[in-house]
Amino acid sequence: MAGADGKDGQIWTSYQEYFRAAPEIVFEWNDRETAARGWLVINSLKGGAAGGGTRMRVGLTRDEVTFLAKAMELKFAFAGPPIGGAKSGIAFDPVDPRKREVLQRWFRAIQAELLSRYGTAGDLNVSEIAEVIPLCRDIGIGHPQIGVLRGHFGLEGESLGRRSELMHIGLDQPVPPEYGLAGKEARVFALVTGYSVAQSALRLLSHQGRSPAETRVVLQGFGSVGGSAALYMARAGFRIVGIVDARGCIRHENGFTVEDIEGMLLRREGNTLPAVVSTGSAVPAAEFFETPADMLVAAAASGTIDRNALDRLQESGVMSIIAGANHPFAASEPGDTTVEQEADSRFAVVADIIASCGTAHAFACQSRSDFPLQPHIVFESIEATVAEAVDEAVKRAGNAQHGLLAAALAMALERCDGSSLALNPSE
Repeated sequence: MAGADGKDGQIWTSYQEYFRAAPEIVFEWNDRETAARGWLVINSLKGGAAGGGTRMRVGLTRDEVTFLAKAMELKFAFAGPPIGGAKSGIAFDPVDPRKREVLQRWFRAIQAELLSRYGTAGDLNVSEIAEVIPLCRDIGIGHPQIGVLRGHFGLEGESLGRRSELMHIGLDQPVPPEYGLAGKEARVFALVTGYSVAQSALRLLSHQGRSPAETRVVLQGFGSVGGSAALYMARAGFRIVGIVDARGCIRHENGFTVEDIEGMLLRREGNTLPAVVSTGSAVPAAEFFETPADMLVAAAASGTIDRNALDRLQESGVMSIIAGANHPFAASEPGDTTVEQEADSRFAVVADIIASCGTAHAFACQSRSDFPLQPHIVFESIEATVAEAVDEAVKRAGNAQHGLLAAALAMALERCDGSSLALNPSE
């Protein structure tokens, strides 16, 4: 079984060492007008630049930002472009009315990095469209990805300005009807990660010899990632039999129909299920992991799946886990892989660095001067990128049932540092 041999152990050791190594650059900021603290962590300047979103929450720490910067670098290994990982984070209450002022002072503090070698976007509690882009423009930064366009792609002058304007247009375009939701205009940036999650599930099934129609899915989270993943998976024929989020848990033994999912998305309140769901039955959220199913899509917060959850999922029939959330497995500290390793030995796990690469890959597409800025081409490129990554993970693991997470991590680490950690199923 994958996970038991020495080569697999070497991968996990290398993964732990990667997360425990000091990042290349750490910028710390203390706001003089509030108690806000901020960190910009650049794990490396591979390719001349680094990228990663900006988040805000109470209790955020430097260690968390560092961990996320390193995770971003692994995601870029699959999604592109071939640059370093970074993350900026602010320890501050996002519901405080001074939030926008704090964000603006933060972007001023890291303005030199944003203009030269760091590209950012929205993240937890920070909106790409409503906050990051306009606040950057207020201080003379035409697009929050200019640092990547300049540092990695070497653009300057007219070519830099033209490309940044095209990037504004690209991800903010409405999606074609076949990718969207009737009755609600949707933008590319809001759907692409859910699409990569759904494509990961489909590609895994193709290796397992299963069809979507015979695959029962439980979905953890109904926000931008979970909701759009549910839409694409229902349209592909998956039987979504359970959904849980901060509002509660609903089940449908035969699976929610496409119309059910579309209706819930149209009535969704913020990033949660609607208050009233006309189909299925409500059950206590604590019973979610006991829902009989074949596949879990983890699209909620980080660290929500612990050993107890793994036991309950396996007892309920779950065989595959699609990691739509960043680091869904519980960890006692950054670099702790105990639960991840156990999950990898018991389930077919598509890693978050593959499954949730949609937004990162969409930005990579938009930043290329030779890439057509058409939404359907972005979706097609995501599908091809995910398929290639899942195919290689299955090949390296030697099967489509176990060891896929270790295989994906080996692939990412190799692409980051050029070493060879490939699994050899024949050993």
